[in-house]
Amino acid sequence: MTEAVKQICEFVFSESDMIRIYAEPFAYNEASCRALEKAGFQYEGTLRKNAVKNGKIIDMKMYSLIKENVLLGL
Repeated sequence: MTEAVKQICEFVFSESDMIRIYAEPFAYNEASCRALEKAGFQYEGTLRKNAVKNGKIIDMKMYSLIKENVLLGL
């Protein structure tokens, strides 16, 4: 999964004028959070009570990847 995320982000940055990509996984989804971190995304914070799933109000996390960081290999 991590490699797929990296490749998609590199493609988007190289083929568009986008400078920021963000993701909002459910806070309890540790595997998704870890995959984003391994792909270079940085954790920005928790979006408290941001979604409703199966009748429950849950938190989400905010991650982002900035184009200049990808180009510089950060």
